[in-house]
Amino acid sequence: MKERILIVEDDPTMLDLLKDALKMENYDVHGVMTGGKALDFVNENETDLVILDLKLPDVNGLEIMEDILEKTGSLIVISAHGDIETAITAVKLGAYNFIPKPFDLEHLITEVKRALEVRRLKSEYELLREKLEEKKSLSEIIGESRVMRELKEKISLISRRNVNVLIEGESGSGKELVARAIHNLSGRKRFVAINCGAIPANLFESELFGFEKGAFTGAENSKPGKMELADEGTLFLDEISELPKDTQVKLLRVMETGEIERLGSTKIKKVDVRIIAATNRNLEEMVKAGKFREDLFYRINVVKLRVPPLRERKEDIPLLVKHFLRMGREELGVEVKGITKRVIDFMMSYDFPGNVRELKNMIYSALALSTKDTLDLDDFPSLGRLRNERFETLEIRVGTNLEEIEKQVIMKTLELTKGNRREAARLLGISPSTLHSKLKRWKRE
Repeated sequence: MKERILIVEDDPTMLDLLKDALKMENYDVHGVMTGGKALDFVNENETDLVILDLKLPDVNGLEIMEDILEKTGSLIVISAHGDIETAITAVKLGAYNFIPKPFDLEHLITEVKRALEVRRLKSEYELLREKLEEKKSLSEIIGESRVMRELKEKISLISRRNVNVLIEGESGSGKELVARAIHNLSGRKRFVAINCGAIPANLFESELFGFEKGAFTGAENSKPGKMELADEGTLFLDEISELPKDTQVKLLRVMETGEIERLGSTKIKKVDVRIIAATNRNLEEMVKAGKFREDLFYRINVVKLRVPPLRERKEDIPLLVKHFLRMGREELGVEVKGITKRVIDFMMSYDFPGNVRELKNMIYSALALSTKDTLDLDDFPSLGRLRNERFETLEIRVGTNLEEIEKQVIMKTLELTKGNRREAARLLGISPSTLHSKLKRWKRE
């Protein structure tokens, strides 16, 4: 597609000359004679380069430079009335170059080509930076299981779409990590988090909206609220189910109007805040029970993401263990080299009710207390119960039929894995298809 150039020049003869010359270079060239029409054009059309004369009938070109540069890729200033000071001002405001009139047409064309090449390089750099940022943000969400790959794809998709997001998941599953990844990829300014369950109800409004000096007893100084701090950024409302009912009404109003008012103030402030909320409870059920406002629920639930519990993605446990071992070694300054395979095997059979947070704490605790090079089962007392279950013995009389012994061992293993055949087969050292065949044969018998 041809690169689009806008020429802003009040001299019709000069305007036609420049248009013809640049069209010969295979550019999509447009021309206007006033600053007002220039602003209208760049607001309505994607423009790669603007050539701007400073002396226009309705405005000084310097006055509209910043507005033009907000909408377009690059800008070259031309003028017969400029001096060194004007040229410096133009470049400081963001112009690629200042070319005084009269000028050589070939020189102008060369500068146009250079300006567009610089713009292309900047665009490529920005695209590369965004891809690297996306890779970095998503790499912090550890997991290559199908459910986690799907979650990462959704994060990438919605991050740059300015919609509110509701993240559901059990405690410790990584909801805030997902919220931060969405924010980091969004290009918005600041990420501000607030735990709705950790703030007393009587202090919540001042924490969220801020207050002026003297607004209440103890308000010795003015303080901005979380909503104000998150202007042009993201506000993460963790455990939003704990938000007091009266504050729910006020939050809804802010989301509808984009306006906040500090406690003790009558001054309205406009804010641009993206809301990402998280909960470990069923908000729909809370709405039905009258414990959460239905209108607020629909405001925050534009896009819903579910972070799966660790028990639903056990294939990610080895990756998570490796990640937390590396982090723990760096943070705690220990020399532990690794972890035994049998520890991983036990972890794969454990449901982790505390999810990823429990796994991390388990590894950090072992690293902090271990005096060995390699972590083993005795470094993980919380796996003791599972270890005892795993090593449970069967009483078998001498002379018992071998197939009956095999059947007892397999059924006891299935009981241990709560019916998970794939996990039972792994523990028994046989393939899932072999286990399936044996169970099918015994069922026929």
